[in-house]
Amino acid sequence: MEMMNGLLINLLFILIFVLLTNMLLLHKNKFIQSSVWNFYFVFIICTLIVICLQLSVSVGHGFIYDLRFVPFLLGGLYGGKRITIGLGIFLLTIRFILGGDGFWLSLFLIIISTIGIFMISPIYVKKSLWTKLSIVSIFSIGYAVIGYLTPALLYGFHDLTEFAIYSIILVISTFFVTYLAEILRTAFVLQLEAMKFEKMEIVSHLAASISHEVRNPLTAVIGFLQLIGESEHTNEKSKSYAMFAIEEANRASDIINDYLTFAKPHSNEECLMNIEKEINKCHDILRPLTLKQNVDIESFFQHAGSIKGDPHKFHQVLLNIVKNSIEAMPEGGMLTIQTFENRGRIHIKITDTGHGMKPEHIARLGEPYFSLKGQKGTGLGMMVVYRIVESMKGTVTVISEIDIGTSITLSFPSFS
Repeated sequence: MEMMNGLLINLLFILIFVLLTNMLLLHKNKFIQSSVWNFYFVFIICTLIVICLQLSVSVGHGFIYDLRFVPFLLGGLYGGKRITIGLGIFLLTIRFILGGDGFWLSLFLIIISTIGIFMISPIYVKKSLWTKLSIVSIFSIGYAVIGYLTPALLYGFHDLTEFAIYSIILVISTFFVTYLAEILRTAFVLQLEAMKFEKMEIVSHLAASISHEVRNPLTAVIGFLQLIGESEHTNEKSKSYAMFAIEEANRASDIINDYLTFAKPHSNEECLMNIEKEINKCHDILRPLTLKQNVDIESFFQHAGSIKGDPHKFHQVLLNIVKNSIEAMPEGGMLTIQTFENRGRIHIKITDTGHGMKPEHIARLGEPYFSLKGQKGTGLGMMVVYRIVESMKGTVTVISEIDIGTSITLSFPSFS
């Protein structure tokens, strides 16, 4: 009975801290920065480990039972390899201070668990909910069996009731805590998606109404400026001013067109497009810019299939992404465009060797008014990219590392 009470108190504290962690995950309706989040995450896991060890149940010869494995396992699977090593060292340090022969068992279990977490963690986050629950259950069963058999063989512990209580509570606790954490995490992600969708709808309606009102007078302005620039009565200085004004007006017109595309990404001019042909067209358009920026472009067409969409808008997607990639390499670099097919979808992977982005910046790509260009950027280019790709039943995946580069993969249904 004492063991059950101690383990249930362990579980209570773990559940409280899981709720606290998920509250911190979404601070003022936005993800907190990854560096700050890592600090909070490690602090909470370490605190849980200390609490579990302080509320442990002793069974003699320096062996104690508690649920310290639950926060260690979840911290490793969700935090990654570096956090796993840090948590393992911290746990063993505290266990060493407590003393007893159980330290050597803890050392063995942590080493085995760390190896297992290293093997599973890269694919764990991508798995379905029930697969994750199966993984953590297998870990906890193995931990419980080894944790009981070792003292049983060394010191003759044969209390099957205690073993059954410990094993059942450990497995159920790991299962339930993981399930709760996943449900809360999913709820927060859905909340963020709902907020993002609401922003998009507002911007979409504003873009459609404002763009039409601005385009007509802007067209008239450009027309009269052209007449002034071509007039024989205009001096050369005034002509140069007129040409400069026309360039800026055309730039404003392009921005308006982007807003209209964002407001209405679907098109009645959809057709089958050959990927290789369309990418080569964009390559030719951007050739002067790549030469100016000293950027080399390489293309690898492992699969030159077809996708369905509006060629003009598809060009807009490629041009916006490639322009951003080129601008991310002010001192020159390499831009690689690769196509391949997998499971009925065509993938276009665009990779640069630029400055890279932080995880919190990647999470905000495509949001209204978010740009990495400072005051010069509006964020409209990537908003249009996400909007058009979504209208073509495609997806955008971004992977980036600071000072290494960024890789953007577009995925579309194949019509080969």
